[in-house]
Parts: sequence; C-alpha cells; structure tokens
Amino acid sequence: MQQLEAVLGSLALFKQLRPDEIGRIARRFAIVELAAGETCGFAAADARAVVVVRGAVQLTIASPHGDIRAMLGTGDRWGELELLADRPRAATVVATRPCTIATLDRGALDAILDDFPAVALPLATELASELHATIDVGRELAELHAEGLSRAQLEAALAARRRGHVHRTARIRRFSIRGLFNQLVVQRGSEPPFWMLVGFVTAVLLARVVVALIIDLGLEHKLFALVPGTDPNPMHVHHFNYGLVLVGLSGIAAMFPLGRRALRALSFVFGFGCGLVLDEFALFWNLNPSYKNASLTVAAFAAAILAQLVYFRRLWAALVRRAWHRIHGARR
Repeated sequence: MQQLEAVLGSLALFKQLRPDEIGRIARRFAIVELAAGETCGFAAADARAVVVVRGAVQLTIASPHGDIRAMLGTGDRWGELELLADRPRAATVVATRPCTIATLDRGALDAILDDFPAVALPLATELASELHATIDVGRELAELHAEGLSRAQLEAALAARRRGHVHRTARIRRFSIRGLFNQLVVQRGSEPPFWMLVGFVTAVLLARVVVALIIDLGLEHKLFALVPGTDPNPMHVHHFNYGLVLVGLSGIAAMFPLGRRALRALSFVFGFGCGLVLDEFALFWNLNPSYKNASLTVAAFAAAILAQLVYFRRLWAALVRRAWHRIHGARR
C-alpha cells in the first residue's frame, strides 16, 4: 500500500492532495499482483482504470479499428477518462515481468470525486485536452475536404488521421520526467536556484576533471602560460577569473527585460560561474597553491545552500519571518 500511495502521489490527478488524503484514495483501488507472462482482462461491462505500481505491462485495448497495444511502466495509467465519460472499453493487461497494478472501477471513481472534489479539476483539464484534440482532427478533415484532393490522396490522409486519433483515444498517461520536474521544482517557484545548482555542480565537476587531466599530462605551461619563457612560475589565468566574468555578465544581463526572458539560461551561467570561482576559493583567498581540499569544502557548502533554496526555500523564509516578528515585537 505504501508503494501505491507513493505512485498515486506523483500523479497529476492527486497533486493537490495531502499524503493522508492520498492514503484514503489508495484504499479505493484494487491491487493485482501479476507474475511474468500472466494476464489480467477487463470486459467492457467491468471496465476499469489501470495504474502500474511496479514493473511493466503490455496493455491491449479493444477498438472498432483493431486492437491498440501500448507498453506501460511504473507510474503510467490508463482508463480514467473512459470511466468518466461512461465509454467503457475492454482491455487486457499482460505482465512483461513481475509487476503490481492497481485498478479502479466507476463506483470507486465516483466515491473519490465525492470525497475529494479537487480531483475533478485535473480530470476536467485532461478531458478538455482530449476534446481539443478531437476538434483539431475535425478541423483538419474539413480542411482536407476543402483542398479538393484526389480520392486516393484523401483516403490516405483520412487513414493517417484515423490511425492517429485511434491511438490517441488509448489515452496512455505517462509518468514523465517533465511532470516530476514540474511538481518538485516549478510549482515550488524554485527554477532559478535549481538551474544555478545544476550549473554550479556541473562547473565544479568539469573543473576538477580538466585540472586532473592537465596535471596528469603535464600541460600546465602549454595551456595556462600567457608569457612564454623559462620562468618556472609564468603568468597565467586561473579558472576563477573566467567564473568572475560569467557571474558579472549573467548578473548584468538579468537586470534587463530581454535578459529576464532567458532567466533559466542566465541562472545556469551564473551558477556555472560561481562553481568556477568557488572551486578555487582558497587560491584567491590566500594564494595557497594547494587549494583542492579547502575549495571543495567551500563548494560543497555552497551547493548545500543552493539545495536549500530549491527544496526548502519556503521553510527558511517562514523561519526568518517568524524570527523577524519576534525580534521586532521584543523591541517594542
């Protein structure tokens, strides 16, 4: 049941609900364990929505134009719109490896909507998306008819549209990385610090790899020296200098309306520049040539701060506001 609740909590249908509410919803689902190659079928009279909790299955959906087959993995779902629109379809699930699926009938769906009306909003959004796609198909067919195509061309175009529409009516809802990113980052308002964190970590890892290769291959004087000669310590540019340039340019660009349109890219560049700077923190702080350990400590600390901004920004903001109000109240 815990695994089912985790999967349901990641679905767009239930993103507005609390964990305890998702636990109540999970009890409405029927759990079916399938061994590899085992089949579970649902007739049209006993139509059900299907959610894959663990493993992978092949779903076969009966259609007037032939069976539709699709592969479903963990978190994928099908059938809730068929139940909602009262257009049941027979389906067969075959486990490609040991798996767990959860099924939901129309009565259980109605009970969920009665108990949690908030679920109706994402359902309505998905239903509106399907209606919009159906209208687009009708518009395309009208445009094709108006083009005056030959009979063969029209039949080919109609066949292509029919295949696309039939497969779309399968309505396989994928558990996408984009949906997870939207849930964990975008809805939290944490995109800028997230891309800063990605740029920061990328810069530190890249800098460590490049520096290690340069030292191993003895390329210090060939790649970094700006003044050729026999001086054992020639003048050269460290990568924290490039980082300072990137931080400055991205910060200036973010001040202008045109730059703010590319805020994700600027956040990444800013984080990348910070990574290059803090990777050599000990070097520009006290000119210590053996800066690896101290700089990595500072870089890890900065990455931890960025992670806090991404995932716990609201918590820290609330704590700061509470502390401010207490201090301000004590002064009065």
